[in-house]
Amino acid sequence: MTIEHDHMPVLADNKIRGRILVVDDAKSICSFISALLQKSGHETRAVTSGLEALAVAAEGWPDLVVLDLVMAGMDGFETARRLKTSPQTAHIPIVMVTVLGDRESRLRGLEIGAEDFLTKPIDPAELVIRVRNLLRLKEYGDFLSNMNQLLDRQVRQKTAELRGSHVETIFALARVVEFKDHDTAGHIARIAHLSRAMAEILGMAPGYAESLFYASAMHDIGKIVVPANILLKPGPLTPDEMAIVKRHPQVGSEVLCSQTSSPFLAMGAEIAASHHECWDGSGYPDALAGEKIPLSGRIVMLCDRYDALRSQRPYKAALTHDETLRILLQGDGRSQPGHFDPEILAGFRRFNGRLEEIFATNSTLH
Repeated sequence: MTIEHDHMPVLADNKIRGRILVVDDAKSICSFISALLQKSGHETRAVTSGLEALAVAAEGWPDLVVLDLVMAGMDGFETARRLKTSPQTAHIPIVMVTVLGDRESRLRGLEIGAEDFLTKPIDPAELVIRVRNLLRLKEYGDFLSNMNQLLDRQVRQKTAELRGSHVETIFALARVVEFKDHDTAGHIARIAHLSRAMAEILGMAPGYAESLFYASAMHDIGKIVVPANILLKPGPLTPDEMAIVKRHPQVGSEVLCSQTSSPFLAMGAEIAASHHECWDGSGYPDALAGEKIPLSGRIVMLCDRYDALRSQRPYKAALTHDETLRILLQGDGRSQPGHFDPEILAGFRRFNGRLEEIFATNSTLH
């Protein structure tokens, strides 16, 4: 594993060399401190005001700031406060230099975020040691920051790879049913898009909506147990044939539950089991009612009903959006408003135009 180190080098005698910004409104003091630090191998820049210091620091140049506390205009306290409250410069260590030796000034400086203090007249050896120690701490902090960034990138990369493999598995499973019914391909894709849209309409979090997109594509995976002659039958199904069809939610859930490592597949199992359950308890396979039906299943149930009504099937003609809207909101011999979660149905009532657009434009899982 490779770590990108900060620019701060180490001298042959094991002394850390850094870029030091010296801030003092007395040029003679700036020159004196700069000369001491340069003698120890550091690179320095000197400015005589707090505003100049902020400008140089904003460039990302210094590794450390040696800052006089008493200056005309913006004093050291305010300069330090601005440095420590800016995300760009908050990580830069500050050594405050002052003739004030009182406890109150030191406490105020510490509260602002200053890392260390020097008292005038400056002891050259003390200055060099304090700067060296702070640069070492900064180097270690930069190392940890770089390490965390690297680990974060690796985690995101592995997460993306894992997500990609899960999505590939989902698409492969979803397409199994296509071998029996080629019309199912467009239905699967539209259900994914419609379900994500309904989740967004309901104000669900983006992560939930995305999960629903992939998981809903597997809602009919259980139809692998339904013979093609039943799936493609042009007339009404017999009671025995309907009993076979009504097995597909449980079968789909069992198939997907065996793949427990993926959150998408876990939600897919939930949807497969519940997307034919009705809010009023009249659905199948378990006659669940109300909030006992998982939210994902309630969303997919409405979307599945909408797409089924809009689509041509061997046993029925395709309906228009307006005809479908009337059936879902008012009911007919087979579908009733009481089948749907009232909040989901209310969202559909308000934003059904979005579902109409999705039905017309989405036929692939992308």
